[in-house]
Amino acid sequence: MKPEARYRRKEGIAGREIAGESFLIPVCGTPVDMNNIFVMNPMADFIWQRLDGGKTLATIVAEIVEEFDVDSDRAGEDAGEFVTRLLQNNLVEALP
Repeated sequence: MKPEARYRRKEGIAGREIAGESFLIPVCGTPVDMNNIFVMNPMADFIWQRLDGGKTLATIVAEIVEEFDVDSDRAGEDAGEFVTRLLQNNLVEALP
């Protein structure tokens, strides 16, 4: 993934915290399919909250390094993998 890439959460995806766990739940169209619910760890939730279309992936990675005890290479790998999963599941969109 390119560091200058920007991503935005798609409409119809509810982010919820329940009993200390963070979830993404697609809520548009058909009844919720339990197989499409994502459970997020704290870093994934941190990334999700920043996918507003305004920040580049590099900016988000820098914020991860500041917030979590992780080096920039690992933060970049984790962020890239998570965003790739979100793209594959049509939960975010890449911006031009």
